[in-house]
Amino acid sequence: QGERTMRITAIKNRFDESYDDNKSGGYRDLSLNVEVGWTIKDGAVFFENVQDWNALECQHHICEIQVHLRSAHQELIGATGLHQRYVELRNKYNV
Repeated sequence: QGERTMRITAIKNRFDESYDDNKSGGYRDLSLNVEVGWTIKDGAVFFENVQDWNALECQHHICEIQVHLRSAHQELIGATGLHQRYVELRNKYNV
């Protein structure tokens, strides 16, 4: 099976045709929330396997990974202001 150093805690698929993009100002992406567990040994950070988290008393953090289409990302970082609008809507409606 291999090693797993993160666990998916949430998925928002804003590419799905059933997603109401009015909630996000037309913005679409795939957002994954993943939990990571780590320990610190001799000043270095080690990401630990999920199955070992309890035994190692790991610290935890949830990160967001966003998957974009290249064309949408170029709009996002461009001068359109789309990302700022998305942030405002996301914060207002918790989408």
